[in-house]
Amino acid sequence: MNDFPSVSPAPGAQDRQRNRRSGRSAAPKRRKKTNKGLAPWQWAVLALALGGLIYALVSLNGANARLSALRRERQAAQEKYEQTVRDHQVRYRDLIEKYAAEYDLNPAFVSAIIMNESSYDPMAVSRKDAVGLMQFMPSTFEWVRNNCGYRNADISVLYEPEAAIKMGCYLIRYIINDLGSDDPILVACGYHAGWRNVRDSWLPNYSLDGKTLTIDQIPKADTRTYAGRVLNSYAIYLQHYY
Repeated sequence: MNDFPSVSPAPGAQDRQRNRRSGRSAAPKRRKKTNKGLAPWQWAVLALALGGLIYALVSLNGANARLSALRRERQAAQEKYEQTVRDHQVRYRDLIEKYAAEYDLNPAFVSAIIMNESSYDPMAVSRKDAVGLMQFMPSTFEWVRNNCGYRNADISVLYEPEAAIKMGCYLIRYIINDLGSDDPILVACGYHAGWRNVRDSWLPNYSLDGKTLTIDQIPKADTRTYAGRVLNSYAIYLQHYY
């Protein structure tokens, strides 16, 4: 008889012994991995992702191209503006300021009229025989000269810058007083097409308020162009000279 107490086999020991006797391993079998590729839904997701990436790249390239084009346009516009400013010369500035002050005018507006009438050429003569810096027609000269101290002068006096500027400033002030407005569009129209036309026809028939005209409301195409140019020149002279 054995004095040692009997010891029960550890849990699973009998199974391991049986496995060893039968030649089987006790470790659980592992499944072999197989590579079957991506599932259809995974291919669909991948295709969508690639499509989105391509679209983003194309959109980015398009945005960069538009941005580059915009920069070129802005640069060209800036260069054009700077050239326009350089083209807006101011000659006879002391005379312009002298007679603008005498007739209570803005010298920038007088400069704009001269720029668009003669480009500061004192010897300018138009196809319609308008003469001088401010392009006086002979008929206009006849009555303006009497009010400016040139009663005995002939039209050739308009080739003198001082006489031309003085009479031009007198005429601008006369137009302002006649129209009852110093609106630059109205005055430019009056100078180019006759203030009586503006007062008696254009304001009653084309103005919405009977007092002002926009560029688009000017009925004559050549005056519309002229007034627009004077307005642009006026802005340049105000900003860069006055």
